[in-house]
Amino acid sequence: MFSLIKNYFLQRHLAENKKVRQKRIIALTQAKSVGILCEITNEDSYKDIFRLFSKMQEGGQSIKMVGYINDKEVPFYCLQQLSADYFSNKHLNWFGNPNMVQVQDFIQKDFDILIDFNYRYNAPIKAILAQSNAKFIIGREKKNSALYDLFIDKSPNDNLLYLKEIYTYTQMLSGDDK
Repeated sequence: MFSLIKNYFLQRHLAENKKVRQKRIIALTQAKSVGILCEITNEDSYKDIFRLFSKMQEGGQSIKMVGYINDKEVPFYCLQQLSADYFSNKHLNWFGNPNMVQVQDFIQKDFDILIDFNYRYNAPIKAILAQSNAKFIIGREKKNSALYDLFIDKSPNDNLLYLKEIYTYTQMLSGDDK
């Protein structure tokens, strides 16, 4: 019952503070800045997403990542870096909106592309997506599909395959698939 009330107030807050974004289709290879949203469920999921994050940084793009941990504390293996921050339930206000400074900076940044790597619903991730200034938002979680500019429905839980699909679809949509 309490979670329903919290969710109601979060939805109301997001509706009242809806962002008007300058949307633009951009190929992943042409993006100068990329934001990554993810949920860290265990050490293996951290290693998986961090491997992708590191690989994307090698491309010379400005990459920033925010990871959500659905627990009281951020685990020891999630190392804060200049371009990677993590938040837990401790960093949420009473209705589930992230109130950590690094997350607010992430929300305000004008990313060319924001990629949501989540494959299950999380209210704090939805709050970030709804408030983001990103020009092009990509995701695969069905409950957040209204917030995405590109929704990849058939995407598997394999993050590398998902990234390859993003590359393919953004190339086609932007006309860079020559």
